[in-house]
Amino acid sequence: MNRRKKASLMSTEFFLAVFLLVILVFMRIAAKEFYSKNNFMSLLNTYSYTLIASIGMEMIILTSNIDVSTGALISVVCLLLAAIGKLGAPFAVLLPVAMAAGAFLSFLNGLLITKLKIPAIVATLATTQIFQGSLNMVSEGSIYDLPASYTWLAFKAKLPGGIPASVLICLICTVFGLIFMKYSRFSRKIYAIGNNKTSARLTGINVEKTILATYAFAGVFFGISAVIIGTAGQRVTTTMGSGLEMTFIAAVVLGGTSSAGGSGTLLGTVFGAFILSMISPAINYLGISSNWSDAIKGAVILISVLVSAARNIKKKRVIPSVSGGGVS
Repeated sequence: MNRRKKASLMSTEFFLAVFLLVILVFMRIAAKEFYSKNNFMSLLNTYSYTLIASIGMEMIILTSNIDVSTGALISVVCLLLAAIGKLGAPFAVLLPVAMAAGAFLSFLNGLLITKLKIPAIVATLATTQIFQGSLNMVSEGSIYDLPASYTWLAFKAKLPGGIPASVLICLICTVFGLIFMKYSRFSRKIYAIGNNKTSARLTGINVEKTILATYAFAGVFFGISAVIIGTAGQRVTTTMGSGLEMTFIAAVVLGGTSSAGGSGTLLGTVFGAFILSMISPAINYLGISSNWSDAIKGAVILISVLVSAARNIKKKRVIPSVSGGGVS
């Protein structure tokens, strides 16, 4: 019992929770304006789409793959939603369309990786260019003057206290993700593949089919994230999601998920996504140049990857048992 208690106190999630608490206390002392209602609601909205997309990214990384096309994919979905929204389509139509579009585009990445045997980093770099290039061909840069029905989620849909409804969507996705990663047989396959593809195949797991399904499943989360991002205003540009993939990857790795795949928890990603969502507004309220935002996120990715690599060297990874929403 004592060993379990000690292990929980030494977990990545525990350290992230403490680190997050320290940051929140520091901001309360150094920049009280950071806790203004408008800023905190904006932060919650940013956190919502960051965490939702990071859930999908975690599933992909756990299989020992990656997706650097997510930002461009989100841009495509945002522009598609804007085109439909221009016709007056309600949110009830936009959400399923985004989920389906995200799943399809991410499925294409999976096909390149599983069927053509192209390394994930190469395949998704290629589709990044394809997605972004396609946007430039079909659009002049943006779609604007969108109707009020299109921005309903951002301006009209509020929870008690003025909390954005995107938080509720995020909560639903997170609870689903935690349950899915803890209890589903599919999640066990994801972890097994990330640990050792050969061993997973020998145990009867269809590795290619599982990876393909994982990419499609992750695409659903990318699509939901795109809805929150794309409906935030009456103008949608072809670069709405540019660069966001690095934030999602950083949230996953910062949360303790191994960059080599096979181990990690969704709970860690929950903390990692919140910390990264705070960086830009915190820098702003501390009076530091916004140029430091990307540099700090890059440093977070580097440090997280180095820590993850050190863990892999220190102990031999084995197929983990699923507990607490994932594997630590």
